[in-house]
Amino acid sequence: MTPIQVIWGLRVRGPVAGTRIVLGAFAIAAAIGAAPAVAQQEADEPQLSPMFFGETEKERREKIRQQAEEEEEARRISAEQERDRLPERATADEPGLRPLVFGPAWDDDDVDLTGTTITLGEEDDNRGFFGAINFLVPEETNLSIGLGPVYEADYFGSDDYEINPDPQAYIRVKNFVFLDDDGADFTLFGFSGFRFGPSLRVRQSRKEEDNPALTGLGDVGTTFEFGGFAATTFLDRFSFKAKVRHGIKTGHRGTVIDGYLTALLFRAGPVSMAATGQATWIGDRYADAYFSVTPQQSAASGGFLPVYDANAGFRDVGGTVTAYINIRDRWSLNPYASYSYIMDDIAATPIIDQFGDRHQFKVGFHVMREFQFNMK
Repeated sequence: MTPIQVIWGLRVRGPVAGTRIVLGAFAIAAAIGAAPAVAQQEADEPQLSPMFFGETEKERREKIRQQAEEEEEARRISAEQERDRLPERATADEPGLRPLVFGPAWDDDDVDLTGTTITLGEEDDNRGFFGAINFLVPEETNLSIGLGPVYEADYFGSDDYEINPDPQAYIRVKNFVFLDDDGADFTLFGFSGFRFGPSLRVRQSRKEEDNPALTGLGDVGTTFEFGGFAATTFLDRFSFKAKVRHGIKTGHRGTVIDGYLTALLFRAGPVSMAATGQATWIGDRYADAYFSVTPQQSAASGGFLPVYDANAGFRDVGGTVTAYINIRDRWSLNPYASYSYIMDDIAATPIIDQFGDRHQFKVGFHVMREFQFNMK
């Protein structure tokens, strides 16, 4: 697919027939440039060629036949969509769509979905999984945004907590682009439930003024991280995802490897719940940027922070539990709680050992609103 098709989900059609030889030449050149897009057309789509001297009777009859087939297909799809639509919620201009993170809504109180397996869909057996949310994402979803408070440490390893606003955006373009608070993943290859592709993230800066314990260390700038990811789904309710990224702009300029194992715990009525286990490995440059204390930094802190050299290794392990609660068609309430345990070598840095805590917690919720653009 072309980048335009991936990002916007638009179907590019062949050149439109012209009536002049000069325009025909331009049309042929455009067709060559659009060849990858034309290759994506379905078999029943019309393949029009430039008509320099008007339509022949044969071409006119072929066009009428193709239009009739397209109209019949459109009626069939419309009938299927009408059957799937919730009668009490659907309107002429707003189909009964499910919110991004909730899965199907059920109005039948007698239906118990506890223990229901995750359905990946018959149309795409290779559909991968990226994060807890995608267990519950319908194929058509494009965007969900939300806002909520989060109670979290003012820097990683701190024992001082504060309440901050936590805006969220989950963007999905078809089954190729995924963006959430862990960055953006672009699926380039997929087979037998596996997905691979590039991954990027913008890691926020850590400022010296965030906490008195950071005095003398200076700021760690905003970092643009780039790398790749691999992900798979198995047993209908588990997934594994790994990301390897390297800081390439300002900030830490180090390597970070994240691994996630996610399970869909249950889905019952309007409520679903998922749990994720997580581990992070960091390279020397990342460790030095965030956890080492140089002699110059120690002196700048007034001697409160002794010299310390942090090494590459596992930074932390932990987990998150998230609930997804339907509120009518397009809204949800998503409470979550997470815990991280900082590993020994990192926890020994004075900013954690003397002024922080190796046990890290985060609690919050988001109120989410889903938008669906019906892009083909």
